[in-house]
Amino acid sequence: MATIAANIATIQTKAVELDALIIQVRAAKAAIEAAETEIRQLRPKSEPSRAYQERLALVALDQMGKPSIAGDRSIADLAASAWAGVA
Repeated sequence: MATIAANIATIQTKAVELDALIIQVRAAKAAIEAAETEIRQLRPKSEPSRAYQERLALVALDQMGKPSIAGDRSIADLAASAWAGVA
C-alpha cells in the first residue's frame, strides 16, 4: 500500500494530466461542433441526418463518464460510419 504522501503525489501528477486533457477535449469539441454547424447550413434542409452526424462531441463526453464496456464503438468509428459515402 502506498503512503499518504505517495498518493498525494499521484493525485497531483494526474491532476496536471487531466488539465491538459480538458484543454484538448474542449478544443476538439469546439472544432467538431463548428464543423457540424457548417454542414447543417450547407446541406439541404430536406436531407435528414444519420446517427452521429450531429452532437458527436456530446456522445464522446458521455462515454468518458461511463465505465468501459467490451465492444463499445470508438468515437472515430462512429464518425466514420456516420459520414461514410457523404461528400
